Amino acid sequence: MKKPGPQPFKLIILAALKKEVPKDLLASHGIPVHTLAALKAGALDQRSPSGIMVVITGVGHKASEEAARYVRDNLAPLFVLNIGTCGVTNKKYPLGKWILPEHVTNEEGDMLKLDTRLPVPRPEKMINVRSLISVRKSSINELPESWKGHEAIDMECHAQAKVFHDAKINFHCLKFSTDHSDNNTFSNFNRNFELFAGEVKKLFNFIDDDHKVTVIVPVYNRQHTIRRAIDSILAQSLQPEEIIVVDDCSTDGTKETLKSYGDKLTCVFLSENSGPSRARNEGVKCAKTEWIAFLDSDDCWEKDKLKNQIAYLTRCPFYQILQSEEMWIRNGVRVNPCKHHKKPKVWIWEQSLERCLVSPSGVLVKRSLLERYGSFDEEFPVCEDYDLWLKISRHHPVGLEPGLSVIKYGGHSDQLSRKYPAMDMFRVRSLIRLLENEPHPEFREKIIDVLARKLNILIKGYEKRKKTEEAEKCREMLAFMSK
Repeated sequence: MKKPGPQPFKLIILAALKKEVPKDLLASHGIPVHTLAALKAGALDQRSPSGIMVVITGVGHKASEEAARYVRDNLAPLFVLNIGTCGVTNKKYPLGKWILPEHVTNEEGDMLKLDTRLPVPRPEKMINVRSLISVRKSSINELPESWKGHEAIDMECHAQAKVFHDAKINFHCLKFSTDHSDNNTFSNFNRNFELFAGEVKKLFNFIDDDHKVTVIVPVYNRQHTIRRAIDSILAQSLQPEEIIVVDDCSTDGTKETLKSYGDKLTCVFLSENSGPSRARNEGVKCAKTEWIAFLDSDDCWEKDKLKNQIAYLTRCPFYQILQSEEMWIRNGVRVNPCKHHKKPKVWIWEQSLERCLVSPSGVLVKRSLLERYGSFDEEFPVCEDYDLWLKISRHHPVGLEPGLSVIKYGGHSDQLSRKYPAMDMFRVRSLIRLLENEPHPEFREKIIDVLARKLNILIKGYEKRKKTEEAEKCREMLAFMSK
């Protein structure tokens, strides 16, 4: 069989049965739903406007493995998400809830780790469990002893996880508890399946986003650059729903410049200078739309920035945060970013531990996501964006629209980085807090590695400048980490 060419599909959702997915809803949004047999017969449409496909695998180990191999060999997705129903082995786990397992095991005892970071917006109410077991044949009588060490039971996850694990493709599993795998299995399953169908529809709510955008511009004493920034928004080929400029108590002519735009802008004037975090947060509070774009007052956009990002979201609507590529102008001269500043995409958390790799001026993010993670920390005068993007990217993939749509200007005397030369100290504060709240050993280890490196560098720098008190504080942090 000749393989098809490059595919547009970034997210493949695997379900055992057609009745487990809202086919009419998906079709109305251009999301194809195909059985494996249909795909093998040539149903694949490479002109699909969507980056999502649903593949119906059929029930059981063999059918699931065959479908997974087809997806692996022909579609090359970024993410694969298996959804379906499951039984739960302990009645302390309620029925009618989404189950997110950390591991999946087959009956031979082969355990695989699952990626618990979901590529789609997370359901509000989920139950995290340690282990799911995939079995070849269900049981409605006494549970076999080997099943009792697992909180949930299905018939396909392990076969799929094995295929994608070996191919190093992100594989995720989200199950819905319908029964307790006991004598009431059939009645419980039938009663809860209708609820499951409704919850799957909710899972796909992201495809109904209207993509209306509010642009928020924080500004403080930037009379010389604010007009360039605002004019670049007003020149967008796709206009935002609203533009909110938050003036952080400017003392130059910034206020007068803002007022000259009349009703083209919504202006918020803060009563005291509080820093960019509060300015952005106040703008978010005033926003009328779900999607938020930020633009720093010393940067500007190319005319298709918003248009390109919305087109990207239309193809890949499962993203809740994305950014655009940028060009750098330093002291009036275009420069190439260093290799370590190259923007990553998808699961960017680990790369972002070292330094901030998401630019506020390039980001487009859901308001609900900002609110869930506390928005910008107003106690951080700098690195507030580093702190927020780390909290978000720990759990959510970040898209990257490849257009050079953001122009960042650097080298001027009023940049905050000049005021705070030891910026890694603020990153350390953020990492310490992340470490305190991180339950998973693998992620804790990654945080500790970066923290230790940053603290040792800071200690050397403070000692060189004879700042003994600051050096001692860093040593205390190192000691805290080693406990």
